[in-house]
Amino acid sequence: MSLLTYREAAIEIEPGEDVLSALLRAEIDAPHSCRSGVCQSCMHRAVEGNPPAAAQQGLSDAQKALGYFLPCVCVPETPLTIVPAREAGTRSEAVVHSIDRLSDDVVRLRLEHDSDFAYRPGQFLELIADDGLGRHYSLASLPEEDSFVELHIRLHPGGRMSRFIAEELAPGRQLHIAGPLGTCIYEGVDPDQPMALIGSGTGLAPLIGVMRDALRRGHRGSIRLYHGARAREGLYLHDHLEGADREAREPSLCPARPQRFRASRRRCGDGGAGA
Repeated sequence: MSLLTYREAAIEIEPGEDVLSALLRAEIDAPHSCRSGVCQSCMHRAVEGNPPAAAQQGLSDAQKALGYFLPCVCVPETPLTIVPAREAGTRSEAVVHSIDRLSDDVVRLRLEHDSDFAYRPGQFLELIADDGLGRHYSLASLPEEDSFVELHIRLHPGGRMSRFIAEELAPGRQLHIAGPLGTCIYEGVDPDQPMALIGSGTGLAPLIGVMRDALRRGHRGSIRLYHGARAREGLYLHDHLEGADREAREPSLCPARPQRFRASRRRCGDGGAGA
C-alpha cells in the first residue's frame, strides 16, 4: 500500500521525504512558498489517515481536528489520502427528506445522505443542481442526533439555484452534494468560558449547529446566540429558539433587529457575552 494518495492517485514517496516534495516530483501543481511550515500556503487536508503532529504545528485546534496539515513539513508515518485544502471532496448522492418554508424567502432543506458523508456541525457543503450548478450552504444539523443534514437557504428572486430549490425539489428527489468544508466548529474551546455566537440572516444555520454541538459536548459556560435581521420577519426561527431558550437554565437568545424592533435588555443582558 502506498503511503501517499492524492485524490485517488497513488503518489510515490521516498523514505524520509516530505509530502510537498513528492507532490512536486509527481508534477502536481501544489501551491507553496517558504517550504518550512511558516507561510501555510501549501496547506492540504487529510481525508483518510492522521498527519503527524509536526505537520500541524501552528494550526488552530479546529484545523487539526479536521485533518488540515502542512505538506512541506509532513513526513508520513502511516498511509494518508489527501486533497487540496479548498477542495470540496468527491460528490455523493443525497435524497430530499423534507423542505419547509421558514419565512417568505427562507426554506429549511433536510437531506438524507450517504453514511460516508462525515461532517462537524457548523461546516458547509456544496449543493449541486442537475445542470452542475453548485452553491455552498452551512449545516445546522448534529450528526450524532440527526439522520439528515439541515440547510437554511434564502431564496433570491431570479436566482438559478433558488428556482431549482423552489420549483423542483420535493421529498424523495435525488441530487448531489460535496464536502464538507469550513472550520467554524466547536473545537479548542474552554468548556467554562462564556461563548457568543453572532450571525445574521441564514448565517444562523452554522451557529445552531455549533451551539447544539457545544451543549452535547458538555459546555458549561453561558452561550448567547445573537441573530440579526433587517426586519422582524427576518428572524425566521425566533419563536422556536425563544421556546428553547425558556427551557434553558439561563436566557441566551438575543435577537438583533432595527431600532424600532430593538431586543429587550432583560433578555440580552449588559455584558458577559464577549465577541
